[in-house]
Amino acid sequence: MTQLSSLSDLPGLADSHATRDAIEVSFVSDRAEWDSLLTLAPFPHLPQSFAYGEGKSAKGWTTRRAVFVERDRPVALASVLERQVLGLRVLTRLNRGPVFLEATPRPGQIGAVHAALRRHWRGPLLLAPALESTQANCALLRAAGYVRRQRQGWTSGRIDLARSEDEIWRGFGSTFRNRVRQAEKSGATLRVADDAATYEWMLARHTENMREKGFRAADATLLRALRDAAPADVTVLQLLREGRPVSGMSVVRFGHIAEYHVGWFGPEGRKLNGGNFLMWHAIREMKRRGVLGFDVGGLKPGDGYTRFKRTMNPVEYELAGEWMSF
Repeated sequence: MTQLSSLSDLPGLADSHATRDAIEVSFVSDRAEWDSLLTLAPFPHLPQSFAYGEGKSAKGWTTRRAVFVERDRPVALASVLERQVLGLRVLTRLNRGPVFLEATPRPGQIGAVHAALRRHWRGPLLLAPALESTQANCALLRAAGYVRRQRQGWTSGRIDLARSEDEIWRGFGSTFRNRVRQAEKSGATLRVADDAATYEWMLARHTENMREKGFRAADATLLRALRDAAPADVTVLQLLREGRPVSGMSVVRFGHIAEYHVGWFGPEGRKLNGGNFLMWHAIREMKRRGVLGFDVGGLKPGDGYTRFKRTMNPVEYELAGEWMSF
């Protein structure tokens, strides 16, 4: 296989130097401006939302929101995290970005944006790109100067909410639908809440769940700051049994997408098929609010919760792994 040493070596990218030089980087600090740009992205990701960046800032990162501009037109955006010591940047991290504003950006544009990212943030840069895991995209990243650290990338699935509610329901597997029906027949009821007290209840259950089951995920500090930055975009759904919450999940909206983010299913809730019940009602609630797509919040091979999510038949995707540049 021929080795590619630069973007100009890629077939069809004879104008790559001109394209690369045309990419400029500007910065946005206003939330409304950032949100409006993210809404334009056909395939946005939660770590690129303004609120998530505020959550990471609460964890000690400096968040810089970059817009990549080609010929006076924004083509991509990235919420870039910097770790600083004594005012000096020692590490840069970008998770599921840059996000492109076109559904199918040109290969030259993809390479140029990632080259501009690397030029602007010299030094250790850890990148989990928001690019589909394909040989062509990996070739573009290598040509832009990145080295692959990990092949497995973020994997998840999305459900199209632009369809009718009936079409969405019919798209689920029969196991998922049957368990929702069983939960409804059991007398389980739903509560949808956006208030701070209910979110604190959710955080307490999430923290307890991580401790008991020994897994790591976004902690209460990050999640609380995320909600504080965009309270209208964070929704908690509870499954009630005799008025008591026995399961819960939170959903975060960003752009035209919503993502399942945190869940807790107590013993009673599991018996009532709380996961099925809450996922279905989360999807219905997000559709009612005008959301166009629902992300199931990650898929991991061999994981039982992943097997459950797959009964919803989401359209699965896998991103291009972890990369680094120096």
